[in-house]
Amino acid sequence: MKSDLESAFWAAVDAAHPEKIMATNLPPRPDGLAYVFAVGKAAVPMAQQMEKLWGGDLSGMVIAPHGAEGSLASLELRTAAHPFPDAAGAESASALLAALQAVPAGRDVLFLLSGGASSLLLATKDGPAPVLLKQATKALLNGGADIHALNTVRRVLSPLLGGGAAQACPGRIQTLAISDVVGDDPIAIGSGPTVDNPTGGAEALGLLDQFGGDFPEITRWIKQRPDVSPVSGTFRIIASGPQSLQAAEVALRERGYDATITADSQIGLADDNALMLADRVRRRPAGRAQVWLMGGEVDVRVIGQGRGGRNVQFAARLAQALDGVPEWRFLAADTDGQDGNAPNAGAFCDGTSWSRARALGLDPDAFLSNNDAHSLFEALGDAFITGPTGTNVNDFRALALT
Repeated sequence: MKSDLESAFWAAVDAAHPEKIMATNLPPRPDGLAYVFAVGKAAVPMAQQMEKLWGGDLSGMVIAPHGAEGSLASLELRTAAHPFPDAAGAESASALLAALQAVPAGRDVLFLLSGGASSLLLATKDGPAPVLLKQATKALLNGGADIHALNTVRRVLSPLLGGGAAQACPGRIQTLAISDVVGDDPIAIGSGPTVDNPTGGAEALGLLDQFGGDFPEITRWIKQRPDVSPVSGTFRIIASGPQSLQAAEVALRERGYDATITADSQIGLADDNALMLADRVRRRPAGRAQVWLMGGEVDVRVIGQGRGGRNVQFAARLAQALDGVPEWRFLAADTDGQDGNAPNAGAFCDGTSWSRARALGLDPDAFLSNNDAHSLFEALGDAFITGPTGTNVNDFRALALT
């Protein structure tokens, strides 16, 4: 069963991988020099497919997280830190801004967007220092801000987010996006570098005050930033979480499982969702083997100092709630290959996870309380490590009931 759940995860990833989706979604190639830009966790494979499908005579830039694998023949590759900005990222984002501004007026521009762009484009050389942006981001997250609140603030901190990239470019921008957000709202994907921003400085300042603490330099920066004017261009989503879950459902059914997507838009706290799922498991009719597939983007309220992420937090809370309950196995993982602040994509768990931890002399409840679920599952041998997958359509969760 463990290998089958892992195969379902890879079916979901494969359905959203640029190698599978780019060729059928490209607009016609413009004559002559083609301008292409790509930002996000899937930026390199998306750009590689562009070079393969459109051939040479390309101009543009690609920004991906540090450590992104792969080389490019024509497009310039730069990297930046994720999930928190750094000085190298500020250089990269500023270079991207200059490259967009240099596009000749009226030329067609293809902008390839994937999750992670918010962090990669947050810091610029002329904006707040990366260390300050990192502190503010952590304060917002630790204060309970969800991703929508966080991105509302990010959109006014960078000249590239919230429509800034489109406003800076004199060309006609077409955006192809791999969505990593629940609901597939364009402004929420990478903080919407090429679409209109529905919020502005006032909303950002209110959220900072509500969640983020006192950051005078950032407050001053927001107050002097002009709102981005309405931007034009086309925007199309070419892969999303629900589509990937459908691919996983098909893959499991082909292996003979009774697989069903039970939730493709989970939001809220990982702990709350895990406890609701545990209650469903306890109340289900006995004797029916099933696989429940779930996705979305849950949050974690960070109160500890450990290594964690939303998917391992979900798995650990479920294992705690169903400790000793037999005949179930669960996989929770992020489709980009990294869940939170450790290299795991996620983790497996089952009804023996808590007892196995205690047998090793560990206190699993303490790990969970310290937001250290990564360390717990590594000690159990249940960490799910994939490395970067080349795409990002958010959470994948599968519960097998036997």
